[in-house]
Amino acid sequence: MPQRDQYCPVYRSLDLFGDRWGLLVVREILRGVTRFNELERSLPGISRSTLAQRLRHLEKEGIVERRTSEGRATEYRATEAGHDLVHVINAVGDWGVRWLVPQARPSEISPEGLMQWISRHVMLHELPSQRVVIRFEVRDRGRRSFWLVLRTGEVSLCPEHPGFPEDLVVTASTPNLYRLVVGQRSLELSMAEGSVRVDGPPALVRSLPRWFILRASGPPIESGTPR
Repeated sequence: MPQRDQYCPVYRSLDLFGDRWGLLVVREILRGVTRFNELERSLPGISRSTLAQRLRHLEKEGIVERRTSEGRATEYRATEAGHDLVHVINAVGDWGVRWLVPQARPSEISPEGLMQWISRHVMLHELPSQRVVIRFEVRDRGRRSFWLVLRTGEVSLCPEHPGFPEDLVVTASTPNLYRLVVGQRSLELSMAEGSVRVDGPPALVRSLPRWFILRASGPPIESGTPR
C-alpha cells in the first residue's frame, strides 16, 4: 500500500500548502498586497526567509506568478488557480467565525489593536482612486478617534486628524465594532439595530462592505478577473 494518499484531493491540497502561511500569503495577494515588503508587513510573525520560501513554492505550483516590469519592483499576482482559492479561504473564514472567534468581553479588546487589525484587512484593489477619509469614533470608557485614509492600493491608519476632509464617520463601541469586523454581525444588521452608525454619502456607505472584510455581509474576497 502506498504511504502517501496520492489520490485524495484533500490530502494533496493540504500537502501543497504545508502550513498556515501558504493560504495566508494567497489571501493577502488576493486582497491586493503584491510586493514582498508589503506582504511581510501584512503578515505579522512571518520571517523574510519563510515568506520567500512560500512565494517560491506557490509560484512553482502555479498558484501565484511573479511579474517584474522594467524599472519597477517585482510583484506577485494570483493565477487562475490562485483566484479559485477564494472559495476555500472564505469557507475557512466562515467556519472560524462560527466556531473559533470568541465572544470577547469589552475589557479584552484593545481599540488600538482592533484598528490595526482593520487597517491590515482592507481590500486594496477595491478602493477608489480618489482619497477617502473615514473617522472611527470608538466609544468605550470615553471616546477614541482613529482615521483611515484610503486610496487604491494604499491604507494609512492615523491616531491624529490627517488634515484631510472626512468623508465617512463610523461610530460604535469597541465590542460592536469587533463583532462587525470579525463577521459576527453584518453591516446592514448592525446599522439597523443601532449598534454601529455610519454617517456620510449613501454611495460611500454602500461601498464599505467591498472595502473591508465583513464576512457576514458577503464574501470577504472576490475573485475578480485573473490578471
